[in-house]
Amino acid sequence: MAARDLRQHLARIRANPGYLINHIAHRVIQRARARGLRKAYGRFVVRPRAHASFDGLPVSPPAAADLPPALAAAAATVRAEAERAIAHEFDLLGSGPTSLGPQIDWHRDFKSGVAWPRAFYQDIKPVSFEDSGDPKVAWELSRGHQLLALGRAAALFGDHRYLDQFASQIGSWIEANPPGIGVNWVNPMEVALRATNWAWALSAIGDTGRLDANLAGEAVRSLQVHGRHIAANLEGTPQLRSNHFLSDVLGLLVLGAVLVGDPAAKRWERRARRAFEREIHRQVLSDGVGFEASLGYHGLALEIFLIAWWVCSVRGRPLSAAYEQQLRRMLAVSLAVRQPDGRIPAFGDADDGRVLPAGPACGLGHDHLLWAGAGLLATPRPKEGLPDAEVAWNFGLDAWSAAGSAPAAPPPRSAAFSAGGIYVLAGGGTHVVMRCGDVGQNGNGGHAHNDLLSYELWRGRVVVVDPGTYVYTADPRARDEFRSTAAHNTVNVDGSEQNPIPPGQLFRLPQVATPRVSRWRDSDDRTILIAGHDGYRRLGSRIDHERRFDLDRVSGELRVVDELSGSGEASAECRIHLASGIDPHLQGNRAELCPGGGAIQFDGEEMSVSLEEGWVSPSYGVRLRAPVLVARLSGRLPLVLSHTFKPNAR
Repeated sequence: MAARDLRQHLARIRANPGYLINHIAHRVIQRARARGLRKAYGRFVVRPRAHASFDGLPVSPPAAADLPPALAAAAATVRAEAERAIAHEFDLLGSGPTSLGPQIDWHRDFKSGVAWPRAFYQDIKPVSFEDSGDPKVAWELSRGHQLLALGRAAALFGDHRYLDQFASQIGSWIEANPPGIGVNWVNPMEVALRATNWAWALSAIGDTGRLDANLAGEAVRSLQVHGRHIAANLEGTPQLRSNHFLSDVLGLLVLGAVLVGDPAAKRWERRARRAFEREIHRQVLSDGVGFEASLGYHGLALEIFLIAWWVCSVRGRPLSAAYEQQLRRMLAVSLAVRQPDGRIPAFGDADDGRVLPAGPACGLGHDHLLWAGAGLLATPRPKEGLPDAEVAWNFGLDAWSAAGSAPAAPPPRSAAFSAGGIYVLAGGGTHVVMRCGDVGQNGNGGHAHNDLLSYELWRGRVVVVDPGTYVYTADPRARDEFRSTAAHNTVNVDGSEQNPIPPGQLFRLPQVATPRVSRWRDSDDRTILIAGHDGYRRLGSRIDHERRFDLDRVSGELRVVDELSGSGEASAECRIHLASGIDPHLQGNRAELCPGGGAIQFDGEEMSVSLEEGWVSPSYGVRLRAPVLVARLSGRLPLVLSHTFKPNAR
């Protein structure tokens, strides 16, 4: 055990004397359960004792001719997605459109060519740093998002080809993935999301067409197995449950809602309801920000919580008012951090993960969630125009119509979410989102980056960006580079990290730096934020970093001042990552940032500024070259670095 891990365990023991007993007991129980499950898997998971029938959710769309005219284009998009599914063409996690041939290999990462053995799931090692195989590709393919398009297209257009292909793919998957065998049973989250997609796709088919009775029976029986597998392999510990656990219990909730005649299904539903009532307060902070230090995973958790709310409501067993209120807070966060073009800042990890997408990945945006909130909870719609068609396909035409009648969102404005460490400075056409929060996940930091005091800036378009995530296990070196301090719009001191990144631990970032906010003032003419952290105090100079944001809410000018205090000498580097497509013209310490000049000017003031090349990742598996402004200053502490963004200046 690493010394830092030991210190963390000791700190937890001091804070909670029962922690050690609970931790050891959980490990012992988990190991015993895994051994028992290996012996009894065939008896308790593979062969459900009761036969179940399927009671679909009310999501089957009408025939395309009966749709509101405003949904005609969206229906055509569904049809195009279904045609690609028939052709076995997939575009997943940065692959680009790829044909998988006449027979889909469900056990293979088609990007790298790496395949996993047909072995018992407990014996499979999904990640090996000896190759570039990414199990997320195989898992994403097996989530069955293409089945949603096929099921919806079958109902909308009555074309038997869509139903035939649905039957072919679900039958192929069942045959190639016997219960518990292969990589697609390793991760319970993936089993649960697959079950949810199957339930929605089968519900979408409705009465439009009938699957072969034998295949329909196999699909329902497989869903029973899915539920038993999830219930036996729930993820998390007494100290930490995350979006994986939320996905697990969503699968149990949905299966409990659609499987009739299986006594276990009702137990799953009751268990899931209790879990959702508890987890929306444990995994969402008091101000509505998700607890994983990632706006991407805030969005995934929000989607899960919204779907759970709807399922419980349509089955006549609604969740509590306290649950709904926390859901509204989450939606308010997504609306506040939303840039005027719909982009959500890329703070922390983002893997394009979705539960029920209506097409290709949405990238860095939460508009589909905000439209769902507008349709289900009458929260503000994110923008003018037609609601997202995804609301109609996932929650019905009534919800889609209600979304169009929801109140309009107010103009972008400044907002402080102090529990989650997210601050919005808006005015004069400038929109800035800054992060000053802990590593999340109760100190585990599994989806956090070293982005303390980092920010994104939008003015007419995104200008300063968080570079994003790129990949997880497929490239460990790139994974660590994208979550490093140097990959964010903050100050790096002596080449050190704000929080040291543990070697080989791709989903841990233990907290060393303590964030703080000492001033927040939002008035009619200015918004001022002063924040800092002590992550560099472990260095010999015991350096403290404080950053001041000053936004002129009339002109939109933003000034950022960094002060490094301590003793001795230090070398500081302030990196500012610009969006891909911006071609800065640097002269001295000033740069015109937007095409044509005059839109916005960067002024490095007294610093030495250079232009370098970096990376940005707009979606998982994709990275693009982009410019980075680098300002450097060395000398005896204290050091002061400052830069300004001046709109409409030449």
